[in-house]
Amino acid sequence: MIFVENPSFDPPFNQAFEEYVFERAAPGEDALILWRNDPAVVVGCYQNVYAEVNIARAAELNVAVVRRESGGGAVYHDRGNVNYTFITGARAGGDYAALIAPVARALNDMGVPAAMNRTSDIAVNGLKVSGSAQKVKKDRVLHHGTLLYDADLSRLHELADGERGCFISKGVKSAPWPVANIRECLGRDAPSVEDFQEALRARLAPGAAVLRLTDAETASVRALADEKYRAWSWTCGRSPAFTREAEWLLGSLPVTLRYAARRGVIEEISFDPPLPALSEAARRLTGARLETGEARAQLAGLEGLDGLWRALF
Repeated sequence: MIFVENPSFDPPFNQAFEEYVFERAAPGEDALILWRNDPAVVVGCYQNVYAEVNIARAAELNVAVVRRESGGGAVYHDRGNVNYTFITGARAGGDYAALIAPVARALNDMGVPAAMNRTSDIAVNGLKVSGSAQKVKKDRVLHHGTLLYDADLSRLHELADGERGCFISKGVKSAPWPVANIRECLGRDAPSVEDFQEALRARLAPGAAVLRLTDAETASVRALADEKYRAWSWTCGRSPAFTREAEWLLGSLPVTLRYAARRGVIEEISFDPPLPALSEAARRLTGARLETGEARAQLAGLEGLDGLWRALF
């Protein structure tokens, strides 16, 4: 096994880094990557971003929203969350237990009573501390997972706490489970997240050779991050068709908002009651992308409707 070093905290770059190593680096080698993100919500390849993530709140908090290549549900990341990636032969594809087992053993060795829970989770005392997902391509499998070590769980619940109401969609739905931080199990002597990451590395890849991408390879990762993982068309535009119904207050008057969207674009929208003041809003929003900046721009200048953009998300 080789250990692939990635010091970045940038969520789109880190998704691109995984893809680059999986597709191009170290062919035929088993590999481990350990990495952390700045605050982000990472959604599964087949999910409806809008039904899974509080997009408006994420934008306010400057929390990145990124779509990954693997399936599964939405997860919250920050620098208190250590992520692991195994790249190995496709014989392991679908065998979650075989790839989760070494992570659970490593945690046990550090004094954490962790065990596999459900198909792709690790739990401590019934509380989820890790979820994982896979991508299989030809003779290779990428298996990656989260490890909640000292993450901001309040942000997790605020931004990505399972499928949100008022959406009807065929996208893959998250399956939430009560969560906890690993650090809580270790008491006052718990190591820093950096030391925890190093201890995990020592147990998962003892004596492994270290691979560092060259400057040229890193430039290729940056290009992939910019072209794909920072792109609205990948993260939001791949969401399946859906409808949303929500309540909104126009002053003190309750208004029901209904719209249908495809590929992240509003195809039709209506308000009940159909007030004349809302007809221009409906006209402007039809054909608009469901992106916070664009929604606010479309509604700019419409008296009393400044807050309507929030109801879209």
